[in-house]
Order: sequence, then C-alpha cells, then structure tokens
Amino acid sequence: MADFWKVIVSSMSGGGKAGHEWPEIAARLEARGITYSVSFTEYRFHAQEIASEAIKNGIRQMIVVGGDGALHEVLSGIMSQREIPSNQITLAIIPVGSGNDWARLHEIPKGYDDVTDVIARGKSVLQDVAKVESFMDGAPFVSYMVNIGGLGFDAQVCHNFGLEKKEGKATSDALYLKCLLKGFMGYDARKFRVVADGNLFYEGDVFSVAMGIGRYSGGGMIQTPNAKFDDGLIDLTVIKYIPKSKILRKIPTLFTGKIHDVNEVIHTQARVLEISAEPESFVEVDGEEVGLSPIRVEVIPAAVRVITNL
Repeated sequence: MADFWKVIVSSMSGGGKAGHEWPEIAARLEARGITYSVSFTEYRFHAQEIASEAIKNGIRQMIVVGGDGALHEVLSGIMSQREIPSNQITLAIIPVGSGNDWARLHEIPKGYDDVTDVIARGKSVLQDVAKVESFMDGAPFVSYMVNIGGLGFDAQVCHNFGLEKKEGKATSDALYLKCLLKGFMGYDARKFRVVADGNLFYEGDVFSVAMGIGRYSGGGMIQTPNAKFDDGLIDLTVIKYIPKSKILRKIPTLFTGKIHDVNEVIHTQARVLEISAEPESFVEVDGEEVGLSPIRVEVIPAAVRVITNL
C-alpha cells in the first residue's frame, strides 16, 4: 500500500469548510492519480483514532484535510502507535484551518490545485517532533508537538478559544480576536521555573512561554524565530513580566521575527525542557489545550516524514 493514502477530513476545520469542500478536494486528488480512502472526523480525538487504525491496516501515507488542530491529532495517532517506527509514516496536509501555521512552515499552498500538485510531486523530509508530558484532570497526559506550544498568556487564549468552541461557536478570526482581547485584559504574569537540559534557565515572573519545533503560530506570529524543524532542538522564548502598555507597542515584533530584541524577552534551545508555574498554567500544543503544568518536553529527532514545498 506504498502509494495508497489515507485521507482524514476534519469535518469542522475552518468552521466546517473542510467537510463542505471535500468533493472539490477529492476531484483534485483524483485528477492527479492519487489513490486513497477517506474518513471524516465526528468528535475530538477521532482523527487520532482514525490514524492509529489506518496504520494497523497497513497505511503508511496520510493526508490531513484541516488545520493545525487536526494535524496535531493525526500526529498523536502516529506517535502513540507501536506497529512501526513513526518515521516510516509520511504526513501531508491540505490546509483548511484558520491559522495553518505548520503549512506555512513548509510553504504549503492553500489553493487546492497547488497543494494537490505538491502532494503528487511527493517531495518529503524528516521532521522532529516533541513529546509533551502534562496533566489533564489530575492525571498524567501525553501529547506530541509538530509545531509550537506554550504556557502563560498564549495558553490562556487557547483555553478561552476552546471554551467558545465547546459552546458551539464556529471558529473564525473574529472569535480568536475576541479570545485574545479577553485574555489580554484578564491575564497577569505568574511565577515560572524553566529548566533547560537539566540547568535552571529562568525563575521569576513570566507573561508567556513559547516552545517551538516550528517558527509560526497564531496565524503568522514568529515567537520562536530560531526554530528549525530538523535540528534536534526545541527553540524556547520566555517573555518575562512586561507592562501591558509596552506589550501593545511591541506587537509588530511578533510578526517580523524580532521578538528577541525586546529587553524582557530571553531565549535558548534545548533537547529537554521542564517547566512549572505558580499558580499552575494552562498548556497548549499546536493550538490545542493539553492540560496543565508542570510539563516535561523532549525532542524526538527525525520522528516523522512530511510532504514539503521547501
């Protein structure tokens, strides 16, 4: 089944766009001679289950039709299965989400003609993944990061966004902006302890922490500008306490890759991170809430093969 793909359509990605536009996407795949079977997600973590089952059935190539959250779930299915080494799986995406930050990392186009051309061409690279250990409902929880995760302010916004989605509100840029503003007004810095490769990196007041295999988050922000997806390292950016008035003035640096020029920002790279907060912090991975701190994050080099347009 080397040339056969499993297509996993995240039915609600892009406010339902993925499911609605599937016939159009299917026509493009078939026009390029891509053979596949398709499954549609019905609930949270369903994509992870579909991916795990597909591997048991001999599938070695997967296409995610959706956004970063759907990709995150499929990756978790690939990384948690024990049938074969994860780097024997090839992963592609047709970006139909709101942020599409991982697709941006690999210069994957949004147009259905262009993206299916990229998949048919088949250029691939091995990419690192990070294993993230946190706590969900008081119990240990494991997730896998293909792009960027965070604690503090970023994770609070992700939590607010998740609550809105649970209430049945369709995801949109306007909804995300609402959650961003709500989080900004209500969030205060808290005490963090950050250990990198066994050495204390920082202890003190923190506004936000970003840790990246990739560079882009939040629809194009660059919080981890030194990240490389295949260097065996996690890029870490810590924003210490910073007055909110100054945060507003420094927003442009988030989109130019110059965040490290801000005095209150420190950064490093590591293979293993251990981060705790007081009070505890929400944790987000690839835009999905994955519980609470403390966390342990470890890079898994060359963990999965991905279709790229680089």
